[in-house]
Amino acid sequence: MESSETEHSQSREWRREKRVNVGPTERKASVIGGAALAMSGLRCISKQNYASGLAMMLAGGMFLYRGQTGHCGIYDAMGVDTVHTRNSALTIEKAVTIGLPPQEVYEFWRNLENLPRFMRHLESVQVTGVRTSHWKAVGPGGISAEWDAEMMEDTPGQQISWHSVGEADVPNKGSVEFKEAPGHRGTEVKVTIDYYPPGGGAGRAAAKLAQGINAQQLEEDLKRLKQILELGEETTARRTVE
Repeated sequence: MESSETEHSQSREWRREKRVNVGPTERKASVIGGAALAMSGLRCISKQNYASGLAMMLAGGMFLYRGQTGHCGIYDAMGVDTVHTRNSALTIEKAVTIGLPPQEVYEFWRNLENLPRFMRHLESVQVTGVRTSHWKAVGPGGISAEWDAEMMEDTPGQQISWHSVGEADVPNKGSVEFKEAPGHRGTEVKVTIDYYPPGGGAGRAAAKLAQGINAQQLEEDLKRLKQILELGEETTARRTVE
């Protein structure tokens, strides 16, 4: 009983942590801007300009909520997180529950050459050493990118993390966590990826590629992973992003 309560508490904590997706600077600006809008709305209402006043107060309330809670619904939908973002990174995070033990899911992911089987933007991943690999990706309009990656953490059945090395077309880092799901329902797989598009013309192309790798696509990728592992079925990932 105590173990079950602990698992549920950990699951609630995980969800609560995910809700905060607005960084400290944005939260302060949201509170200040929200208060200003609300005050402007009250002044409009006092002058019997009810439509504009109510609209301003509604917008002000939304900004105040954003600032006080640190949660933005639009950011959720876009998969954006400015809490953990540095150097203009694009951060995406998604999770899925798979009905298999953590060790089994980990072993499938640990064979990095399996990743293009369910990750739509990846053309290939070639293992080049014990902790190194070479990745090829394709994005909108056929834009392609390549990079070498090094594994930073490899804890069997628990976590894998990696980061790009050298002159990567799209500098990035990522991690995947494998946790036993509450109620022994399998494994909670949580994936977090940060992309750091460089500046200049190459950076604009890289940014376009990174924009094609969004939260919705990652969610679809994880659904394909679930299908492969639970049902042994595999769909062909369409490589061209419109």
